[in-house]
Amino acid sequence: MNTSTIKSPSSGLHALSRRERIARFLEQTLDRRLGRFFVALYRLTGGRIARLYGKDVLILTTRGRRSGQERTVLLQFFWDGPQIVVVAANSGLSSHPGWFYNLKATPTAQIQVMDRRLQVRAEELSADEVTAFWPRILDRSPDYARYLRRTSRAIPLVRLVPYCS
Repeated sequence: MNTSTIKSPSSGLHALSRRERIARFLEQTLDRRLGRFFVALYRLTGGRIARLYGKDVLILTTRGRRSGQERTVLLQFFWDGPQIVVVAANSGLSSHPGWFYNLKATPTAQIQVMDRRLQVRAEELSADEVTAFWPRILDRSPDYARYLRRTSRAIPLVRLVPYCS
């Protein structure tokens, strides 16, 4: 994966209100503490639970870059033709999410979309591709704008390309 990303238009964390900082903290804490529960619920329902919220959601399983253990997260995704794009927003925190670093170390992973499992190769989008793709993300899921406001770091977009079988 290359390291091209787009910079957030925000001026950084000092621009966040107290309410926004608390919301970001709660969001990150809930994601971390309830992540396994939501992954299990997704698997139990074959992904149908995500349809209640009108979002496209997948399970991403990576290999931990230090531990070597499987790491699993639930992520919203966006279609790019037959391929999938995920956003390394990490709730607008100042660092990229762990799964992003895992994919940089080992760009092969497994995803589950609804009840279908696929092997994928991760490719970080170039700066031009990121710039062109953000409007599609914000159109489909305007709540991602708050992640751009919350951080001054570049938020990478990653394309998950299925292996041909």
